Amino acid sequence: PIVLGLPVFKMAAAGRVLLRNSFAPARYVLALEPDLQRFTFDGNVSIAGRVQKSTSTITLHARELAISSASFSTSEKKQVNATQIKHNLKENTVEFVFPEALPEGEGTLSIPYVGQLNNQMAGFYRSGYTDINGNKKIMASTQFEPLDCRRALPCVDEPAEKAVFSVTMTVPAQLTAFSNMPELECTLLANGKKRIKFMDSPKMSSYLLAFCVGEFDFVQRLSEHGVLIRVYTPPGKAEQGLFALDCAYKSLDYFDDFFGSPYPLPKLDMVAIPEFAMGAMENWGLVTYREVDLLIDPTKASPQQRQRVCTVVAHELAHQWFGNLVTMAWWDDLWLNEGFATFMQNLAADSIFPAWLLWEQFGTDVLPMALALDGLRSSHPIQVPIARAEDVNEVFDAISYRKGASVIRMLFTVLGPDAFRSGLRAYMERHKYGNTETQDLWTAWAEASGMPIAELMHGWTAQMGYPLLTVTETSPSDASSSAAAAGHTLELSVTQQWYLADGTEGDGRVWTIPLPVAAGRTHPVLADPSLPHLSPAPTTSAAAPAPDGSVKLYQGKEFHVSVALPVAALDAWVKLNANQSIPLRVRYSDALFARLTSGVRAKTLPPADRAGLLLDTLALVRSGHYSPSTLALLAAFRGERNPNVWTALSMVILAVDKVLLGSNAPGYTQFQAFIEGLVTPALDAVGWDARASDGHLDRIMRSTVVALVGRFSRRAADRAEAQRRFKLFCSDPTGPTGTTACPTEYRQTILQVGLREGGAEEYAALMAAYAQLQSDADRKHVMFALGYTRDVSLRLKAMEWAVSGAVKLQDFFYTLTSVAGASAEGLSAAWEFYQANFTRLCTMTQGSPSLMANTIIACCQGFTTTARADEVEAFFTAHPLPANAKRLQQVLETIRVSAAFSSRLVEGGAAAPEFWTRAASA
Repeated sequence: PIVLGLPVFKMAAAGRVLLRNSFAPARYVLALEPDLQRFTFDGNVSIAGRVQKSTSTITLHARELAISSASFSTSEKKQVNATQIKHNLKENTVEFVFPEALPEGEGTLSIPYVGQLNNQMAGFYRSGYTDINGNKKIMASTQFEPLDCRRALPCVDEPAEKAVFSVTMTVPAQLTAFSNMPELECTLLANGKKRIKFMDSPKMSSYLLAFCVGEFDFVQRLSEHGVLIRVYTPPGKAEQGLFALDCAYKSLDYFDDFFGSPYPLPKLDMVAIPEFAMGAMENWGLVTYREVDLLIDPTKASPQQRQRVCTVVAHELAHQWFGNLVTMAWWDDLWLNEGFATFMQNLAADSIFPAWLLWEQFGTDVLPMALALDGLRSSHPIQVPIARAEDVNEVFDAISYRKGASVIRMLFTVLGPDAFRSGLRAYMERHKYGNTETQDLWTAWAEASGMPIAELMHGWTAQMGYPLLTVTETSPSDASSSAAAAGHTLELSVTQQWYLADGTEGDGRVWTIPLPVAAGRTHPVLADPSLPHLSPAPTTSAAAPAPDGSVKLYQGKEFHVSVALPVAALDAWVKLNANQSIPLRVRYSDALFARLTSGVRAKTLPPADRAGLLLDTLALVRSGHYSPSTLALLAAFRGERNPNVWTALSMVILAVDKVLLGSNAPGYTQFQAFIEGLVTPALDAVGWDARASDGHLDRIMRSTVVALVGRFSRRAADRAEAQRRFKLFCSDPTGPTGTTACPTEYRQTILQVGLREGGAEEYAALMAAYAQLQSDADRKHVMFALGYTRDVSLRLKAMEWAVSGAVKLQDFFYTLTSVAGASAEGLSAAWEFYQANFTRLCTMTQGSPSLMANTIIACCQGFTTTARADEVEAFFTAHPLPANAKRLQQVLETIRVSAAFSSRLVEGGAAAPEFWTRAASA
């Protein structure tokens, strides 16, 4: 009989809730036969393992599996049938009860079962797509991380319980099926099907198991080291896999050499999945991706899309070592997987495309998101304690990925490339096919470098948050002082404290701080070429250690820093955290800040540091550590031409815009005019149209500038140009007229402006264009634009369309994001829609907490008043979402931080018309 039972768990020493089992699986022999019409699959798994202590019960993880029988065969070939099968629906387990104790020793547990090919993008699930002939088709694929292998087979679904997997699939003969390992044999059956048996996998965690069934084309290439790499695409789109194939070809061999451990599998497949909740998944030997993160139309792909595909491919391939070959023992060390892969994606992609300056971009892409989240009291440490595995869903976030990558980059800066690589190679060799904890990595690097790595890194990974450094001069800085004499040394006093975005005091925690320091002139070198000049580290090597091979470490709440200056103090800027290579913020004295401002104006401060100074300034004004008047720094960026600095400018401008607009600031019109004065000269410089001389970053800068012009320019010519391009795109959305007029790098902006300045006619034209688009990347531009219509009824129509099923589940929240981001009225409309459709949205996202999190962020995180924060909190108190509880705390805190920021701008005069009028004339 099948009855409900009680959970069978044990508490590990570290507080981890694990299955309590005397049976340790070693090898799973899995047979599956999916039915793509009934959306079910028949399964049979035989689990060979060892009974470590005589027992009459075995408990496995299982979810949404119909199991009616099970048997255990001992090493003596005695078969014992289970007499009870107890499903625990809350804990997602199944307990098999046998009529007698199973003896110690080897044995095999055999379980036939039936499962569902669900539509929740979790477990073994189905995706719908339209083929090149317009026919609706179904394919099936897997997404098991973190806890959904149990939806496909009964197993011990924990990362430390590694085993070998042998997979056999029976599928219609016309379909393609593949798994982690190459095909071993294929047998044609009389019923029009084929049975494919795959080679045994290496010993690996259950969440890395994968299989796919469907119709595919592919492109392939053999790596220099002999691994067959394939990119599987929907039929007719093989050419769109060539760019990803090239990135994989170069990345795989790069990692082979870097880690000193060859990729251990004979093949690497990368597959585009029509519906996919994540960006990609690193299944060993069978990496799955969203289509937009793998496929590129070579004739029209934007630089952003090329960069995204390259870095995502590199990220997933880094996981083949960091995560697959060596796996975290438990989910509290998730950052070992994700933080390291995020760092390595930049290292590998930078080696492939050095002109992209990815380490300069790191400071305006990876680092800011880490610092933004980790500035909240509702953040969490990198090494976050996780008792129940279900809680891990909430730490697939900017802390695990981006802060993790940032502290690894910091350590790379301290160790230098040789010791860094040597330690990693030792770590890989020592722990391959096993599981580790963070301390194991620190030990390897300590042995390679002779440094106390665990002590250095403890504060960065075991406690949440990061330091704010306050810097003042302790030596005189006037021109007649000794500081201006020969040697030009400046003495600085530095204090550290816990940075909190709400401006409150922390608890006195401190960090051991590596601190790269740079100095340079406040005026261009051409002003006096006879003076010496100190050049900071070049931006192309912003991940590298300091030029002398070392970075000084500082401890304690207060410390002193001596800086050698290139010129007299009054003519020199000093930048702590050069190249933004450490995850912290710096607050300067008025005198030091003024000289840095001169360095910005003269462009003698390097781009990474110009961007970093600006982003720190915004954060410190937001938290009340700087006066709002400090935002006048923006005026120093007139004439800026660096693409990455423009990315930082865009982030700061939009952040200030959000709170001024949300508070109905009396000076908003003057702020808009000030920003217009910054961005329209930049547009005039880069132009609307591509140039033969354009590089990757030139196109990205054009995209950034056009987006700002679309939001802030009041020039009639700019609006008319955007509308002209909008009409041309709608008239020929897939042809040369539309794609030339509306290049992909700034198409989203053109579509937004076209809808904002138009009405029902433009909305209908854009929806008609959408119907002709064939790729997710092209459709995404439209979804992010629909919310910009000013028509209230059309805005609601767009949101209803997004949740109607007409849009892929993975993409529905894009339109809600568009509505919320278009205006204050749009944000209110999105929040009202969310509340009115709460039950519907919960049903849609039940298999993916991350989709619900994205929807919450889209619909309410943009608010900037405490009243709205209270309203949002009251709603979710009445409608709790346990799987998103941590994310909701962060959303509420973000709203309250924005409200405090708004108040500070008003109280500090930065919301007044005269503030921005003065800034415009400065």
